[in-house]
Amino acid sequence: MRLETQALIEEYREGVLECVHEGMVCVVGPEGVRKAIGDPNWRCFYRSCSKPIQALPIIQLELDRKYGLTEEEAAIFSASHWGDPYHVGLLERVMEKTGLREEQMIMLPTYPNRPEAAETLMLAGKPRRKIYHNCSGKHLGMMLLQRELGGKTEDYWRRDSLAQHEILRAIEGMTDVPAGEIAVGVDGCGVPVYAVPFHAIATSFLRLQCPELIADDALAEAARRNAAMIHRYPNTIAGENVVCSILASDPDLLGKSGAKGVYVLASRSRQVGVVAKIMDGSNDEFGSIALYICRQLGCSDRVMEELEQAYPDVVINDNREVVGQKHCAFSLD
Repeated sequence: MRLETQALIEEYREGVLECVHEGMVCVVGPEGVRKAIGDPNWRCFYRSCSKPIQALPIIQLELDRKYGLTEEEAAIFSASHWGDPYHVGLLERVMEKTGLREEQMIMLPTYPNRPEAAETLMLAGKPRRKIYHNCSGKHLGMMLLQRELGGKTEDYWRRDSLAQHEILRAIEGMTDVPAGEIAVGVDGCGVPVYAVPFHAIATSFLRLQCPELIADDALAEAARRNAAMIHRYPNTIAGENVVCSILASDPDLLGKSGAKGVYVLASRSRQVGVVAKIMDGSNDEFGSIALYICRQLGCSDRVMEELEQAYPDVVINDNREVVGQKHCAFSLD
């Protein structure tokens, strides 16, 4: 199947077009789809964009409060963290308070996403750990949910587990896509990953930022609490100077990256959700995608300055020289 796509980002070197990153974009409001580049009904896997939604059953059951987790610690359930010492400390405190064990996680041990953190550990001769995986916070949340529901903790990753059943219900409630129409695959970290119509991903994030749009009152309250925790502790969801954390530092914005080129963000004040997909699966353009969307939405000067500093509109070579420019090739209008 050949999908209709459009150039989203163009890269120029000495004025010569060198790279074109094609993809799809969908903009939604409370009334539905406002703008679509490509097919808004194309089914797309959330990948890690779903983490703040997968965390909702845990928050809805108030398991964070049951185990005395701080808001900062509970926010790690929604994170794709970069494995900084700050994140490791949060994860270890969650395990200490809940009695969950690192060896119960399904993923293989690894080093952190942030190169500096990984290099520090390797130079010190420290071994790989499961909690260094950027999805480990999500896994701890799923384990906690599975145990609370009466299932075997180690089965949290199975498609037919009690935990995954509740997560599927949360996705259904946030997207209005019936559970039977949600495709299920296996994510990079070994747990189920869900695919819904492209526009529904944007809708779910709009509802995270505007929980009054959620029909289920209990789910709406969980979404309100979860988004508030992420906003109060923005570096938890990713890390310092990382696009998702920059966006979350503004209570008006919430953004989340997913593997294979998926990025979604929403603005409460504008009541808008926007999802983008780089069709070649590259993750390198996340910062630029968020920057270009925020420019067109007219986001705050502080957020724009931080995004522009972290993800400038230039191509830089190995010698840290500016050798080209990046250009936004899509419009949200």
